[in-house]
Amino acid sequence: MSGWAVYNDRVTEHARRVVEGEPGHGLLHRLACQRHLNDLKRERTKDFPYYWDPDAAMRVIKYAETLTVAEGDEPHPVKLIPEQDFDIGAVFGWKKVANGKRRFRRKYKSVARQNGKTFENGILGTYIAGFSGYHHGKLFTTATKKRQSRIAWEEMQKFINADPELAELFDIKDYKHLITATETGCTIEALSREAGLDDGFRAIFASIDELHQHKDNSVYKAIYNGTRSLPETLVSMITTRGKLLNSFCKEMDDYA
Repeated sequence: MSGWAVYNDRVTEHARRVVEGEPGHGLLHRLACQRHLNDLKRERTKDFPYYWDPDAAMRVIKYAETLTVAEGDEPHPVKLIPEQDFDIGAVFGWKKVANGKRRFRRKYKSVARQNGKTFENGILGTYIAGFSGYHHGKLFTTATKKRQSRIAWEEMQKFINADPELAELFDIKDYKHLITATETGCTIEALSREAGLDDGFRAIFASIDELHQHKDNSVYKAIYNGTRSLPETLVSMITTRGKLLNSFCKEMDDYA
């Protein structure tokens, strides 16, 4: 057990507890945790092209816990639960041996309402825009309708407005649905299918909201096809899954 904690590695510690039988976790989450532990055993072997960087994982986790939740009776600091440590940290901690870039380019999360899916994408968007080291990148929050696409964008806006130090690093133009990270030049924009979302978006990050409401994969394709030339990207799909078996959301669920 002490071997897992040597790097203050909250991702690996959570994965170990889940795989050892900690109750309260769904099948896909257990499988993701098992893959993490399996891959740690393969790390640095000849045929395995990835390595685990616990410091990179902890940087985004620690960043998240500097943020402030403004909604409610009083502002209070973000405190991630262990599942969120894993979901956020694993995405940033696994790297490619060949170039040091992130391994994972897509993230799919299906949980019930009011479990922090959009909240997490708000953390990821502000982190990538302001602190990932990428300059003049494009980030998008997307959905089938403009109102829905603004929900993740507004999560980012709330994080920024709640923290004076963070507010100095971002410029918000609400009427344009646009946030600009002033030191990196990265922009975060809310887009939707009804507002003309089309191919050609080179997104270093995209939040695709309520995937079960999408009639087909056109929004996903418009975003993901535009990322092919980027050395790293993150397309983060979130959903409550819905009831339709003949849907793109079901296809992605089966793939996951």
